[in-house]
Parts: sequence; C-alpha cells; structure tokens
Amino acid sequence: MEKRVILAVVLCVAVLMLWTKLFPVKPPAPSTNQPAATQPAAPAASGGAVPPTPAAGLAAAAPANPAANRPEQLVTIDTPEVQFVFSSLGGRLAHARLRAPKYLARPHDLSSGRDLVDTLGPREAPFGTTFPDSGFTAPADGAWEVRRPDARTVVFAVDSGTAHIEKRYIVDTTQYRVHLDVSVANRGQQPVSHHLALSLAGHQDPEKRGGGFMSGSSANLSSVLCAVDDKVERRPIEKLTKDPLDKLGTIRWIGSDEKFFLLAAVPYPETPPQQRRCATTPLPDGSGRITLSFAERSVAPQATTTYSFAIFAGPKIITDLDAVRPGGEDAKLDQAVDVSLAFLSRPILSLLKLFYSFAHNWGLAIILLTLFIKLVTFYPTQKSLLSAKKMQKLAPKMNAIRKKYENDRQRQSVETMNLYKAHGVSPFGGCLPSLIQMPIWIALYSTLNYAVELYRAPFVFHIHDLTAKDPFYVTPLLMGGVMFLQMRMSPSGADQQQQQMMSYMMPVMFTAFSLFLPAGLALYMLTSYLIGILQQLYVNYLDRKGATAV
Repeated sequence: MEKRVILAVVLCVAVLMLWTKLFPVKPPAPSTNQPAATQPAAPAASGGAVPPTPAAGLAAAAPANPAANRPEQLVTIDTPEVQFVFSSLGGRLAHARLRAPKYLARPHDLSSGRDLVDTLGPREAPFGTTFPDSGFTAPADGAWEVRRPDARTVVFAVDSGTAHIEKRYIVDTTQYRVHLDVSVANRGQQPVSHHLALSLAGHQDPEKRGGGFMSGSSANLSSVLCAVDDKVERRPIEKLTKDPLDKLGTIRWIGSDEKFFLLAAVPYPETPPQQRRCATTPLPDGSGRITLSFAERSVAPQATTTYSFAIFAGPKIITDLDAVRPGGEDAKLDQAVDVSLAFLSRPILSLLKLFYSFAHNWGLAIILLTLFIKLVTFYPTQKSLLSAKKMQKLAPKMNAIRKKYENDRQRQSVETMNLYKAHGVSPFGGCLPSLIQMPIWIALYSTLNYAVELYRAPFVFHIHDLTAKDPFYVTPLLMGGVMFLQMRMSPSGADQQQQQMMSYMMPVMFTAFSLFLPAGLALYMLTSYLIGILQQLYVNYLDRKGATAV
C-alpha cells in the first residue's frame, strides 16, 4: 500500500514538472500606470523646497528619459514629384527620391529615383534636432514614437522630463516641398528654457569631385550653404576642415547641395526677429554637417512653442526655388544656383527655355540660343573682324617701321600711331568689341553648365545626357577641327610665325579641354565656331569688294 502511495506521488510530481516544462507560466506584465504612492519619495531639497508636481496628462511614474532602444521605423509618403521616407531615429528624413522619369536610374522603377539624401548613415540623415544648454535632457535617437494622423502627415514625439517634443512633417501641395513643425511643450509647473539646433549633412562622392582644370567643368562638388545677411556662404564639404563656417546674423536658410539639386531648411520669420547661428562640422568619410541654432526660448508652464520650417528637396529649377516664401517672405532660395553673372544668366536661361518650347529638344534649343547670341553680338564682332583685316594690310608697313627704328622704341611707337591715324585704324578696334562680349559669353557658359533642365536630356543618337561628357568625343573633336579652320581663315598679324603657331596650339588646347566638358557646352562651342566661320567668310567677301571701311 505504501509502495503504491509513493509511486503515485512520484508520478504526480513528474507529470507536474513535465507540464510546467511544456507550458511555462508567463510572468505578469509590469503595470505602466502604477500609483504614485508605490514610487519612492524624492528627498526634500535644502530649505524645504517641494519638487514640482507632474502636469496633468503626464503619468507621475513616467521616467525622466524614455526608452532609447526602439528599432527604427520608416514611414513613406509619396507625392507626384518626390518619395519622402522618414525615420524614427531622431525623426529625420531618410530618403527624398525624385520620381520624374529623367531622374530614375532604371526606367519605371520609382525606387531608383535620384536620392537627395546622400548621408552614409541614418544618424546623420537630415533634420536631426538637438537641444544644447537646455533645461531638459536631449532625447536619444531611438526614443521617438511614430504617429500617422493622416496620409500626408507623420509625427515623431518624445518626452524628456516635463518637456514633450514633437516633429510634425506635412507634405506640401507645392512641388518638392514639406512643412516641418518642431514643438516643445512644457507640461511642468516651472518655466523651461531651451535652445533648438536643426542640422543637415551632405556627402562628397570622391568620383565626382573632379581632378583639376581639365575636369573642373564636369565635376559635381557637394557643398553646405548658409544664407546669412542677404549673402550665401558656400563651403565645399571636402574643405570644411580647412575652411569652416560659423556665422551669426539674419539666417534665411541652410542647405546641402550639388550642381543640380538642393536640400534646404527655410525657417519661418520670428516675431520679433532674432539672430540665428549657422556652423559647419566636418564628418568622416567625406561628409559634412551644417547646423542652424536658434536663440534661447523660455516655455511657460502648460505652454507650447513651435519652430516652423519650409523644407525644399528637389532640382534647382528657378521658378520652384522662387516659390519658397515661408510666411510670405522671399527666402531668396534661388541664390543656391551657383552661376556667374546671375543678372545675365537668368535672362539667358529664360531664352533657352523659350527656344525649347519651340524645338522640344534641349540640344536644338542650345543651337538656337547660340545663334541668337551671335546675332546680338554681330555688330561688335563685325567691327573686330574688319579691324583685324585692316591691321593685316598694314602689317608690311608696321614691319618696316620696326626695322627702321629698332633701336629707338619711342620713335617706333610714334610712327606706328601715325600710321594707324593715317589709315583710320584704332589699335583697340579688335580688342574693345571682344571685351564687351566677354560678360555675355561667361554668363552663357555658366548657364549651360548649371542648368538642371539639361540633366539627362538627350540630343543625338550617342548623347543621352547634355550635362555629361560626350561618350564618344564626337562633339569635342568636331569643335577642334572647326576652330582650327576658323583660325586659319582669320587675318594674320604682324608676326605670321606666331599666328601660325597659335592656329595649331589653340585648337589642340581647347579640344583637350572640351573632352571633359558637358556635351551641352561642347555643342555650344561647336555651334559658335561654325557661325564664326560664316561671319569670317562674309568679312572676306566684303574685303574683296573693297568694303572694309569701319
């Protein structure tokens, strides 16, 4: 009997152990709303001061710093122009992919769109916020929670002490734009002072920085920018260590850009206006950061303060940049376009767009624009060519004067000027018209080099991108040949040996340079020299008829 009892007990214990092993009992989850009485009381401060009472709506047991190890969550909002991807790690912008067909690396694959966020890691993604020298601890990147109030909005929120911080992104209805509100709510019983700093970073692709003079025009440098006191300060990212930026003043916006694209944060105007600071920080692996810091603000108990920004992420199309006017104030975002002689470049770009509206091809538009510029500068160019023809006829007499007075430079100069006067020739007749044209040529060159409208725009069979070099070098080689022909047709000066040497050297140099130029610039130079040959033929015709009078 005793043996049976012992055996039964052993079997029961064995079954119980097996049951516990197979079906373990889960411990009860800890309560997140424990009553305040269960928490240890804080020690009284000296003088008998009582710690501030937690505000209504904020749990008394809430820790001063929330959990900082939440996994990253990505939230995607698609617009017709851009696919925006936001990260919960700091509430940053993880991706801004352009969706237009010309910006896709693979046709019909929207995920291959040109990404304007080129940082190397999520913790350097744009629009991170910090709160230096503030009355609360800066939240960790992994502490932010995500909400999605509607299809166009994403909210990242975090609590730090009695401060409740939110970053609210709202996709704008205008092109390439997002509205950002950063709000700090004080849920305590004492005022909270803080400083907000908003930053964005960029990265320099080492394969696109250019290798020197020859590849300078085709290089694609990444820079950080700060619009301060009606001037844009630009710093190449690769030079931030040697040439940092730290400015205090009226900061209109900060940005990170390259030749054709811009990512910028434009703060709304403050009332009353406050000075802001922008400063750069070099980062490893060819990256750099620019930070916009605001003046100190104090938030009263149970109050909220908000910082509003217009975020631009898109190509540098002037009309879209001009449309960024937060609070109705012109942000002058068009200053991000790094062109020479902007007062001439903008009309030239408008003309290029006008010709494109007729030609429906950017290559043909460049040809029409070059023809138009040649017509505008026809008269000063004609005077220069006719003056060169007259100088060519006077070359034998000038050589005779040099030989006769080779030991008397002063007399040589006097006789030469008398010769010019007798034949109605000005020694500056060939130079002055060319100097007048120089600003137009510089502005035209800069416009074609920085026009995003030409980005991945095809022309003929082998040219698929007018902003990239000609893959088979057809345009540069043709340009070199046409330039050589034009120089051989040009009037020779007094020193024919030097003229002959230049007729070989200059085409070789320009051809070597244009091998690395964007195809659109090489096309402009080729067209310009072809028109130059036609004008030289016309001058030669007039000369044969004896009509060389100026």
